[in-house]
Amino acid sequence: VEELEGKVLAISRGQEPAQQFNLHVSEVLSIGRASECDVVVELRGVSARHAEIFLRPGGDGTEVLVRDMSTNGTGTIQAESQPLRGESRVLGEQCQLLIPFNRKSPELAVCLTVRVIGELPDAYDSRRRTGRWRYHEKLGEGALGVVFRAFDSTDETCEVAVKVSKVAKTAKPASRARNAYILHREAQWSLEWLHNQNRPNFCLRRSAFFVRYLEDHTGTWATGMGFDEEREMFEAADFSWDKFAPELPLPRHPYVVMELAPGKTLHAAMGWGHEPGADPPYTLEEKAAFAEQGAEALEYLSSFGLIHRDFRTTNLIVHGRGECSRICVIDMGHTIAAVSEGQRRNRSPVVKCSWRESKMKRFDWAPAEVKEASVNFARPVHAFDVYSLGVLVLQFASGGISAARAAAARLANEELGGALGLDDALLRRMLGPPAERPNPFEVRRALLCFHRPHAMRTLLSPHSPRARSRSRSGNRGVDPAPWRVPGEEWELVDELSAAAYGTDTEALKASGSDTEPE
Repeated sequence: VEELEGKVLAISRGQEPAQQFNLHVSEVLSIGRASECDVVVELRGVSARHAEIFLRPGGDGTEVLVRDMSTNGTGTIQAESQPLRGESRVLGEQCQLLIPFNRKSPELAVCLTVRVIGELPDAYDSRRRTGRWRYHEKLGEGALGVVFRAFDSTDETCEVAVKVSKVAKTAKPASRARNAYILHREAQWSLEWLHNQNRPNFCLRRSAFFVRYLEDHTGTWATGMGFDEEREMFEAADFSWDKFAPELPLPRHPYVVMELAPGKTLHAAMGWGHEPGADPPYTLEEKAAFAEQGAEALEYLSSFGLIHRDFRTTNLIVHGRGECSRICVIDMGHTIAAVSEGQRRNRSPVVKCSWRESKMKRFDWAPAEVKEASVNFARPVHAFDVYSLGVLVLQFASGGISAARAAAARLANEELGGALGLDDALLRRMLGPPAERPNPFEVRRALLCFHRPHAMRTLLSPHSPRARSRSRSGNRGVDPAPWRVPGEEWELVDELSAAAYGTDTEALKASGSDTEPE
């Protein structure tokens, strides 16, 4: 059933759990001493129906207002000295109400915090006990979506992230449908590919480098079609979104549900945003571990023929310190499959990205070929994302985004002395022509040699069981593209990870809970 337009509000009193309301334009939210009020305040001096909160549609959107209906007035944090007396006032995103304003002593008043969360789907309502999601703070916002932390009202232990499609109120139906489809595809990369245990190249351990999507509530797109057929139709260059008529009306607010990744973005953790960075700052070994895990994540992504195209500090969640440092890749809105040569120059609006830069907008993680040659990617499949990884390594080593930009420019003509254990030659390849860029495994191996040399020496020692086995087989090297080769190259890669992070890969295999790529 399509919801009426409304706003989700949370009202809390001190440290008590907040009540959440899904308020519509035709309703009012009552506050007072009477038991039938939506928010009950049992204090002397509080009127039976003391105040009301309601919505008022306007040209710039729906406003939230509070109206005083009391004898002793209602105070607001913006202007406590000028209480409301039978009048209304617009509330901001967060406001405090003092009820009642006139009282004989401070303890005879209560302060209610009112948070206007926004227009959100399937929101729980404390009055009706309907809806599913108890929304909390906004976690992040991008060009195509807004992410909120939420609890499932049917299971209060289930904490998730809900990403809602973001479009302008004046957007045309075609734009709304395009955005919703991109959000749908983003969820399906996880549900159908990266976290699907039935895929032949599914790997439980590597899939944990990517946030797992749990539910897709973006609408019905193509009944009877599989995800691959569906993409072929909607990503076609000649597909007309203006003429698209879905079988069922799309939801007013398309959304997807993801696991809540612990930690904060790498951008924030490095202190490159508006918040202080990690204290103490990350060590060189921790930065190398983040880069190595990023390389392994790209290794896994490449095994599916996928290109992330948005691998950067704001899309990496980090948590833990020292040996427990971990990353998680988020936001696959720009991810595409390198399925054919035609996809390289596909002009579809759900495939092509605009990389046009300005003084205020820079896309440092995007390689030159997509900015200058009007292509979506270049071969080999890993070329785009390995370039992004090279930029990330320079950002780690130089301590900032602008400094990394300058270092990348100098690297073409002078020696930098390497970064995180990667020598200048490898860095030049990572940032050079696409055909010369190393695959993720080669980068990962170099990083492991730097920050986990003991593990590498043990595993590659001529006296180790693995080395003796490989010597007998006549295979003396590690294949630089292990996702293309079945057999023991994958086993060696896993042993490197097991030694580096204490993962009992053999136990995982024995339990049947981990399946390696074929």
